[in-house]
Amino acid sequence: MIEQTLAKLGFSPSEAKIYLHLLRSGSSYANRISSQTAVNRTNVYEALDRLAAKGAVSFVAKNKVKSFQAKPPEHLLLVLEEKESEIGKTRKALQKDIAEMKKTAQKPKERVEAGIFLGRKALKSLFGEMLEVGEPLSFFAASLQFRYFFGAYFWQWHKKRAALGIPQRAIFPENVRKDIKRPELWERKFVGRGYASPTTTIVYGDNCLFVQWTKEPLAIKIENAGIARSHLNYFNALWNSGEAKD
Repeated sequence: MIEQTLAKLGFSPSEAKIYLHLLRSGSSYANRISSQTAVNRTNVYEALDRLAAKGAVSFVAKNKVKSFQAKPPEHLLLVLEEKESEIGKTRKALQKDIAEMKKTAQKPKERVEAGIFLGRKALKSLFGEMLEVGEPLSFFAASLQFRYFFGAYFWQWHKKRAALGIPQRAIFPENVRKDIKRPELWERKFVGRGYASPTTTIVYGDNCLFVQWTKEPLAIKIENAGIARSHLNYFNALWNSGEAKD
């Protein structure tokens, strides 16, 4: 409806009603407009003042009595342009204010989310998620549980990881060196048995995954940038230490 379009241009219901009345009937006086539109006379005067400020109506005064006339409909495009110009100025002012507010705004606390995943299917979905995240992977494992547990899927997963260009680093105990076959984009180092843990730790993006490879595998996933950074720092220290070697 025309009234809805005028409302989007900032016309009040009474302004829209009076503007359309003048457009259809030609010039008129406030009293006549009030009686013909059933809009209170005080409201008519106020609406006419606002319409004049928008440039949507003009008037001619004769003997101190004003006769009002609607501007052609094409004038509404000018109203729209003025509104767009005001929005542009408001946008620039708001962007400046946002920059100032950011300086004093309290930084949000880091989000922490945790979940427990039980079973082969749940674990498989987590390994699929790692590839969707697409961040470099850091594994700290006690043995080759992933390969032994999933068999062919282990090689399929590595093939897809390499195709996606996702690098992986892995740290293993020295005693599994002879059993390692290195897939593409896969660096590995070995450490003494004193560093070994029965739990596999995997860090990717803001996520930490802790996997217990029991008959029914259990995984705990924590999503928090600070926790992930802490575990990655430990991984990097071990990776770069004298205990680790190719």
